[in-house]
Amino acid sequence: MSRGILVYSYDKNGRPISSSTPATAVYINGLKNDNKYSGEDYIMFYNSAGTGGWGNIDAFLASVEVTINNSAITNWPAVAIRAGNYTYADDVGEAKGAVYISRSGPKNGACIISADPGSPPPLDIYIDVSAPDWNLGELQHGLSDTPLTRADQMLCFSYDGASVKNKKFVIGARSANGVVNNQYRLKHLSDTSQLVPYSLTLDSGSTLIKLPGSNIELPLADSGRSCFSPTFRTEVGKTVKQGDYNDVLTFTVTTKS
Repeated sequence: MSRGILVYSYDKNGRPISSSTPATAVYINGLKNDNKYSGEDYIMFYNSAGTGGWGNIDAFLASVEVTINNSAITNWPAVAIRAGNYTYADDVGEAKGAVYISRSGPKNGACIISADPGSPPPLDIYIDVSAPDWNLGELQHGLSDTPLTRADQMLCFSYDGASVKNKKFVIGARSANGVVNNQYRLKHLSDTSQLVPYSLTLDSGSTLIKLPGSNIELPLADSGRSCFSPTFRTEVGKTVKQGDYNDVLTFTVTTKS
């Protein structure tokens, strides 16, 4: 018999994989495993010589180090690690469960206890927003559209592709200048009484999101990046003062739990 360390990894749907493992080495108190066994839903690492902590049959505290190949967990960027015993009969796993470690989300690398490592919790969703400093140039009087189509003018969201699989999201935006009559407002930099109402349409290539006020649910690309081309529709009154106008939009991405 040897002490064992069970390593659970998952496919893109969160199902355990037992045909391969992202772990390349496991150490107990600095001593490396020399063998591994494919169990049901897990890979068990052990030391056949039973030396050091691997052969300790008493209850004890140990330092366990597992080396993970990050490229092997791109579909589901998390693993679960569980203490156990390797035997020539049935393997034994720690009754309290496993330590589940996710690479995604704002708590990157944080550990949680998973009572059932064969059924991992949903991946954390962490989305990074890249929004350019849009310059609409000189606006025409009346109602006009200003499309911005260059790659560096697109609004882009970056995230872990596995974490957004089979989910739909609502993209919104809050304006520093507020919303009136379902329109945002550009405000003159030196005369805040001067306002230019506007709206924003984001084009994903397959879906149009009209802001403010859109509740359209759409999937994000599982490639890990989704971009949108913006078109600003402005309504410049005849008496509006010339000068520089601005607004600040804060974009939100929400999903139903």
